[in-house]
Amino acid sequence: MLSVCRALASVAGTRRIYRGGSLAVVAVCITGSHATQAQTIGPLIAEPKDVPGQRTFPEYSAVGYNLEGFDIFPTVAFGAYADTNVFSRNSVKKADVALVFEPRVRLRREDRRQAAVIDLGARKSSYLKLPNQSAAEYHFEGTYTRGTTTPNSLTLNAGYRREAIQRGTVENDLVDSGPLLRRVAQGSLTGRKRFNRLSIDAQTLIVAQSYENIESSSGIIDQKFRNVSRYGLHGVVSFDASSRTAIFGSVEFDKFDYVRVSGLINRDAHNSSVTAGLRYEITRVLYAQASVGYRRYDFKDRTLGNVSGVAVSAHLRYFPTKLLAVRGIVEQSNTTSPYDLVGAVTLTTAKLDVEYEMRRSMSWLSSIKFTLEDYAKQKYSARRLEINGGPRLRFNRWLSMDVTGGYAQRFVNGAAPFEKYSQVYGLVSVVLAR
Repeated sequence: MLSVCRALASVAGTRRIYRGGSLAVVAVCITGSHATQAQTIGPLIAEPKDVPGQRTFPEYSAVGYNLEGFDIFPTVAFGAYADTNVFSRNSVKKADVALVFEPRVRLRREDRRQAAVIDLGARKSSYLKLPNQSAAEYHFEGTYTRGTTTPNSLTLNAGYRREAIQRGTVENDLVDSGPLLRRVAQGSLTGRKRFNRLSIDAQTLIVAQSYENIESSSGIIDQKFRNVSRYGLHGVVSFDASSRTAIFGSVEFDKFDYVRVSGLINRDAHNSSVTAGLRYEITRVLYAQASVGYRRYDFKDRTLGNVSGVAVSAHLRYFPTKLLAVRGIVEQSNTTSPYDLVGAVTLTTAKLDVEYEMRRSMSWLSSIKFTLEDYAKQKYSARRLEINGGPRLRFNRWLSMDVTGGYAQRFVNGAAPFEKYSQVYGLVSVVLAR
């Protein structure tokens, strides 16, 4: 099953919901598993304000409410999602349609020195022919920032969510079962200090993930072995060599504590990386940022050894015209393999998003994403490709609609314990905003 939220998110991208004091009318969805674990730190690319994804349209901006100094922006989304391969397996290929209902509200309060944002949301997905695939999800997230208009800032973020894990990925390859649901509690503290051309970003975070048992035709399947707590410390130092060039270096350390399960050896591990990079404004409309370094994933049990290799990341922003925006990203992460329960998997993802504003009331969005799944000490690997796109229609301040079509395929190399598959999906969603 391709997550309904993933289909929505792939179209909406990572665009900010709140822009310039008004709520952007976009397709809303509960944030994915990695998006809110930590606030991004480092030398971010500052995009122009008059490009797609940043530009605001006053005649289509929601008004919201004001209560005791808080700006309140409620939205509700109704949608229908069709999938030709709900279980993401060619051997069990079943098609279905899900009806989606998703209310959400954002509260924001801001002055010259500080800002507070609270996001609340829920989503109910109801499958018509496969009701056991239906799921109820929700989330809460709050962020407080001190120093919104100064070079120095301190941000506290905390949240809790219940989410369905996308099928056909390294996290969920289950079949003949209900959806795999995860509960995530997370918090982070991020600080930024600037000394003329030199800036220092530091972040500490904690994330606790617990998985719910799932029902299958053979009974209840215990998923407790997946439960993990993550503790992280990240730092970035950047130096503005000129008005168009910045040099930076980063250090990351994460500790993973897995729940003890009878019959499994200790899977606790820590992940570390050191990288150096360059951000360069090639022209007024082309920005690039890239870094390279060394990463290492060490298991506490020495018999499991370690996984090491090159660490890479990259960001691209290209605005050939004021109506067209191209955004690219390359990122890496490590996780424990659910197939042998003790091995490590390195995920390298490259994604390219394109947005074209045909007119003020209509935009076209498309995305292509390619993920490498490299399993340590195994003779198999996987590659996953996903392409989607469609129009976003803005009718007025309170009504918008998204139409999306997409294709996903997983390629398998070697004798792997999972299948290759392909699927086609489509989504129509209507968003009401105040």
